[in-house]
Amino acid sequence: MQSHGFLRTKEIASIVLIFVAIKFADSTPTLLSQKAQNGFWIIPAISFIVIFPSFLVMLYLLKKYEDKHVVQLCEAITGKWLGKLIGLVFFLFAFSSMVFDARNYIEQVKMLYFPESPTDYIFFIFIIVAFFGAKRGIEVIGYTSRIALPVIKFSALLVILLIWEEVVTERVFPFFGSSLSIIATEGVKKASIFAELFFVLIAYKATKETKMFRRGAIIASIIALAEILLFYFIYITVFDYNSIEKIAFPFHDIIQRIEFGEFFTNIETIFMVFWLFAAYLKFIYFLYFTAWFFGAVFNIDNFEPLLLPFAFLVILIGLLPFNSAQTQLVYHEQLYTLMSPFFIILPFLLWVVAWRKGDLRP
Repeated sequence: MQSHGFLRTKEIASIVLIFVAIKFADSTPTLLSQKAQNGFWIIPAISFIVIFPSFLVMLYLLKKYEDKHVVQLCEAITGKWLGKLIGLVFFLFAFSSMVFDARNYIEQVKMLYFPESPTDYIFFIFIIVAFFGAKRGIEVIGYTSRIALPVIKFSALLVILLIWEEVVTERVFPFFGSSLSIIATEGVKKASIFAELFFVLIAYKATKETKMFRRGAIIASIIALAEILLFYFIYITVFDYNSIEKIAFPFHDIIQRIEFGEFFTNIETIFMVFWLFAAYLKFIYFLYFTAWFFGAVFNIDNFEPLLLPFAFLVILIGLLPFNSAQTQLVYHEQLYTLMSPFFIILPFLLWVVAWRKGDLRP
C-alpha cells in the first residue's frame, strides 16, 4: 500500500536505532541498577520481551487499517473523542519523556565537559539546535539519520574494542544481582524504556510504502536491544559490584578509561562529539514527533510552526529547580512505571475492539 511519505527502510531503521539505542549512553543504567544492582543488564531484555509483542500488535493494526498513523488508528477503532484522548496521552508521555531526558543530557554535558557554563545557556543552545534540525522536516531528518548512523555506530564499536581488555567477566556474578524476582519486576515496570518505539508510530505514513516502515522498525528495534545489552554487560564487567549503582554516567566513565598512549590525551572528547551528535538527533526526533502528536490530536495539519513553542516549553520546564538526581531517579522512574502498563495493554485493547467491530475479519 502506498503512503504519502518520502522515507525508505534505511531511514526508518536509522531513526529507530538512534532513538532507542542511545539509552546505553545516558543515565538509564544508573536508574536500573538502583534495585537490581549488577543484574540490571538483564532488565532491558525482559522489558523488550514484555513490550515488543504490543508493538507488533500495533504494527498489525496499522497495516490492517492502512493509510493511518497511530492517532488516526485510535480514532478509527475507538471513535473520534476517545481516540483523541488516547492521542493526547501519547503526546503527554512523549513531551514528558523529552523534558526529563533533556534535563538529564544537559546535566551530563555541564558536569562532564562545561562545569563553568551556566545550565540555562547550555539548555538553550542544546534545544535550539534541536529545533533548527526538526524544522527541516521528516525527509531531511530521515536522510540525516541514515548518513550519521554509520559514523555514530563506528564510534560505539570503537569504544567496545578499546575497552574490552578491561572487561572482567567474573564481575557479572551474582548473575541475577539482588534477586531474580526484583529483576523480573523491574523489567515489567520499566518496559517503557522502549516507549520510543511507540512514539515513532506517528510517522507511519512517512515512508513510500508502509511495509518499509514495518521492516525498518522491527529490524532496528532488535539491533537496538542487542546494542543496549552489550554495553550494559560491559558496564557491569568493567565496574566492580559496589560502584555500578553509584556511577551517574557509566558511558562517559568508560570512555575516560580509554587511552592511546601518552601522546594522545583527553581522547574522551572525540567520543563526546559523536555522543553529542546522537543526542541532538534524539531530541530532533522527540521535538518533531511531539509536535506531530499535538497536531494530530487537534487537527493541525501544518504542525511544524508548533516546534518553536514546544522548544521553549521544554527549556522552561526543564530548567525548573529540581534536584537533577531526584529528577532522574524518582520522577523519571515514576514516568516509566506509569507509561509501561499503557503501552503494554493498549494495543491488545485496540485489537479486541477492532475484532469485535469486525474490522479484522476476512
